[in-house]
Amino acid sequence: MVELWQGLLSGLAAILEFFHDLTEPLAGVFAWGWAIILLTLAVRVFLLPLAIKQTHSMRAMQALSPEVKKIQAKYKADRGMMRTDPEKYRELRAKQQEELTSLYRHRGVNPAAGCLPLIAQMPVFFALFTVLRDNAQVPELADARFYLIDPLSLSATQGAGIGAFLLIALMGATTFVSQKQMMRSNPAMANQPQQRIMLYAMPVLLTVFGINFPAGVLLYWVTTNLWTMGQQFVMFRNISDKAPGKTAAGTPSSKKKSPAENSEQAAPEAATAQEEATAPKGAPTPKRNDARRKRNATSNGRGGGKGRKSSKGDPRASGRTRRS
Repeated sequence: MVELWQGLLSGLAAILEFFHDLTEPLAGVFAWGWAIILLTLAVRVFLLPLAIKQTHSMRAMQALSPEVKKIQAKYKADRGMMRTDPEKYRELRAKQQEELTSLYRHRGVNPAAGCLPLIAQMPVFFALFTVLRDNAQVPELADARFYLIDPLSLSATQGAGIGAFLLIALMGATTFVSQKQMMRSNPAMANQPQQRIMLYAMPVLLTVFGINFPAGVLLYWVTTNLWTMGQQFVMFRNISDKAPGKTAAGTPSSKKKSPAENSEQAAPEAATAQEEATAPKGAPTPKRNDARRKRNATSNGRGGGKGRKSSKGDPRASGRTRRS
């Protein structure tokens, strides 16, 4: 395990040195900061398949939400039951978990897929933290500068400069926005009290603990949050455009009728046509009755209009009305 960790540290240091040498002709003394940014982007590109899987899993969980609620209502077990009848409580919880596991397996959904990108980044995060704190891997990082940050290896409380405090504020703000994006795309998550608490608590906690992080780690965190915001914007928009019941333009698609429905709709029309063809001349049929009603309505309307016009415009008629 120790050898694996040392190998990760050595690999991370080699990647940082590669990106530093790549950006030094353009960035100069700020190349180490850009090396950390490029390292972050490389990690996120490598984890992109997991992020896509996370997004699809979240959408699948959202679609299964009604069925999940039915199972939870069927095997409802509250905390009061845990105190009054713990055996029944454990039995209901076991049945509920069994039903949910069966549902997820049947639909091919992995509830843990949403945590995969974050979990996969943790080794890189801790390795970068160690490399910045321990100068044995990359000694040049001890004095590395990045614009308003000097140096990247120190925290805000250790005198890394005003840039470190700006990164702390950006870390809290981008964490809030990225979580808000996810909740907006998943109404079921937005209705959970725990998620609403985490929406506000997580940025505050990161801001508090961030004052003790090396500025290079803060730079990594802000960069990965900005990537997450852009990634979620693109993925959520594309998935919503391809949602069932919508066309590519976002309008509801017309549902194609089955052959049975088409035959049921065509049967009355065929019977009416056959009745019209076989009925004797002058005999009443639905079509002829409709035509007769329309003619009567038209003639009555014309006659009533003429009658009103003639009585109004005839002075003799008005005179007779006055005399009477």
